[in-house]
Amino acid sequence: EQASGSLDKVGTILMDSLGGEDHVELVNRVVCDMEASYDAIAQRLNEAVCGPEMDNAKVIFVVVLGKSGQESNPLPFRTGLDVSHVLRQMTTKHADAMAMRLRKAAASEDALAALFENSVGLVRNASSVLISCSDRGLGEAGTVVRSSLNHLVAMLKK
Repeated sequence: EQASGSLDKVGTILMDSLGGEDHVELVNRVVCDMEASYDAIAQRLNEAVCGPEMDNAKVIFVVVLGKSGQESNPLPFRTGLDVSHVLRQMTTKHADAMAMRLRKAAASEDALAALFENSVGLVRNASSVLISCSDRGLGEAGTVVRSSLNHLVAMLKK
């Protein structure tokens, strides 16, 4: 129940920072247990990003939630690295400069967001943009990426 509330909050922040429901449609929401083994996380992320439920998605956000109520340890550093490592293996044409912009923007809202390794790149045979970030600083990160999304989506293979 607490995780569902966190997901709703993240969805609202992301939608608002990207321009609201007039500009963004939530296609699917997938939950992955971050306490699982690296191999289980990798399999679940691969299924979520490359699976049929994302066939029509132009932009795929992977938002890693920190542990609720734990200000001192919002996101295990290792978990962030594991997620980024898995996602970078799936992406082509990495957009490292954009990932750094996301990281800086998120850190301007919440300094602990600087610990998360953001990933941006093309997935699904260059038909979708994948963006990963932490829930820390998500509002600023979404606002920064918003201006670039139209350009990125225009470059996608049809």
